[in-house]
Amino acid sequence: MTGASPSDSEVDLQDAPHTTAGKGREQKVSWLELFFDLIFVVAFDQLAKRLGDAPTLENVAAFTLMFLAVWWAWAGNALLSARYGNEGRVYRWGTVLELISMTLIAVTVRGDLHQTGWMFAAAYGVNRVIQGVTSLMEGRTHAGPFARRSGGGTLVVAALWLGSLALPSGSTAQFGVWVGALLSDLLLPLMIRRSQTSQTDLPHEEHLPERVGLLQIIALGAVLNEVVGGSRRQELGVQTLVPALMSILTVVALWRLYFDQARALPLLFAHLGGQLGRLQAWLYGHVPFTLSIVTLGVGLGHGISEADARKDAIQQQFVVWPLVGAFLTLAFLRLNSLRAAHFGLWGGSLAGRRRDRSLPAVLVAAALVGTLAFLDLNTLQLQLLVAAVAVLAAIVVATDPVTRQLGRLEEKVNEVVTEAGSRASAEEGSGG
Repeated sequence: MTGASPSDSEVDLQDAPHTTAGKGREQKVSWLELFFDLIFVVAFDQLAKRLGDAPTLENVAAFTLMFLAVWWAWAGNALLSARYGNEGRVYRWGTVLELISMTLIAVTVRGDLHQTGWMFAAAYGVNRVIQGVTSLMEGRTHAGPFARRSGGGTLVVAALWLGSLALPSGSTAQFGVWVGALLSDLLLPLMIRRSQTSQTDLPHEEHLPERVGLLQIIALGAVLNEVVGGSRRQELGVQTLVPALMSILTVVALWRLYFDQARALPLLFAHLGGQLGRLQAWLYGHVPFTLSIVTLGVGLGHGISEADARKDAIQQQFVVWPLVGAFLTLAFLRLNSLRAAHFGLWGGSLAGRRRDRSLPAVLVAAALVGTLAFLDLNTLQLQLLVAAVAVLAAIVVATDPVTRQLGRLEEKVNEVVTEAGSRASAEEGSGG
């Protein structure tokens, strides 16, 4: 980017990194993908109920592992469709099989691991087999080493999950194998990153952000479901309706904070000139955000439903720290977008003399909410304070001129990527 200060209505991309060929085609989320994502409404609800029923340290560990496994199963499917298209027979049949396996996973995540651990491991192992085979077949079609290596690595991980069936269900040894398998799965894209040399291997610049955004809507919807469920356990009155209203305001504020971001910038700049690190940071950054949102639903919902002071104190921690995690993740995603767009740490060349006030505002919001963990608050007081902080942060971000400028930059870069892809497709067609 240049050191000049472009006007609010104009973004200069003349010094942007060298533009590579984009996908050159529009790719909307299909009905099958929407149906597949709908399974995660059930999965998140089951995970929330698992944690809310017994918020012990052991259960928190199991909840976190199962959540990461569920999230990564979703991410694998979303990345396959964003990289290689969602209309091919291989992807469509693979997704149907994954949908069945994910339904079985959603059924088992709430159970006692000592009784249902083998079911979870079997269902998840089968899911990894399906994804691995699908990736290998896509690699053969598109002649991409990245897809083949990804598929092969996923099959190795699947063998670990299925191999854990030989261990006692719910045992420490079995849980340890799961942790190792999951870490290997999560780190696999980083280990084979250098294989991602083809433009075909880059996710579609519009499709993947749309899928990721839909998953965040599902997670936020799960919070509202927990709030409504918690309200059912109490008589309707001020003590129930006001906390419920505050919870809804908090959810709406988080929705605005997330969707007011220029969410696709790291992916777009990956198409413009590499920056795969920013793209991967963007994708992995959504893991703690979605985890925080689902956990927050447990705290908000059970805080409304419980009238016991001791349980209120426990649920207070499940409101405060997940919300802190959500704010910190939003700050990270904001910073990643700023850096991808060649901003300085708090603004910079693109913003001219303006400083990005959204990043410090979200960090201050995280700090303010964190202090609430050490105060003795009832549910009404906690919900009022949390909603106030979240709404104020959302207002600051929504009215920040840098937020609007990032949005315009996103539109401009998207046009450049789309035009480059269309030219490349036309050249390939004329050459054929």
